[in-house]
Amino acid sequence: MNRIMSFGIDVRWRKKAAEKVIKNTSEDAKILDVATGTGDLAIAIYDLAERSNKKIDLYAIDMNEQMIEIAKKKFGDRKINLMLGDALKMPYPDNFFDIVSAGFGTRNFDDLKKFSNELMRVLKDGGFFVIMDMALPKKEYQRAFFKFYFQVIRFWGYFIDRESYEWLISSIEHFDFEKFKVILEKSGFADVRYNSLNFGITYVITGKKLPIR
Repeated sequence: MNRIMSFGIDVRWRKKAAEKVIKNTSEDAKILDVATGTGDLAIAIYDLAERSNKKIDLYAIDMNEQMIEIAKKKFGDRKINLMLGDALKMPYPDNFFDIVSAGFGTRNFDDLKKFSNELMRVLKDGGFFVIMDMALPKKEYQRAFFKFYFQVIRFWGYFIDRESYEWLISSIEHFDFEKFKVILEKSGFADVRYNSLNFGITYVITGKKLPIR
């Protein structure tokens, strides 16, 4: 549905997120892709690191067992440490990762404050995060377009899986990046900023965990 709703541009969006990850990656960096789903962002990060001749140690977790099985097949020979895990209670020690990424998953989290605190916990001092997700655009004409388009999605969903499609739309309509930014800042992250991509329905938010002095 991300692919259909974005007219295929989500592939380019993931590449942009992967570029931000690799740009901030040092040699032998430990990277975690949270709520990896079927692994598309993890694959984009891994492949870009390969093309950039950067050696990384890439991890990926998701709490959906069926998605994990699909991700395993898609990863193929790629060396990605994949496991079942909850973003709100990550199965990793403190100060373990240099970078954490998440693509199209955070709007589904039950508790963004808890996630933000976990993000702070698992990142090393000086660590960096890149989070990409969908929310309604800020500009009124863009919002009007997508609210109309969502009616089309609801129509499709009525014949396929009404409840799931309603949740998909609702999660986008209610996700607020400005509030999420405040939550991340309250957890202690610095230089937190976000920007919209293309139609304004997708945002990328980044920030750093400052070293303790």
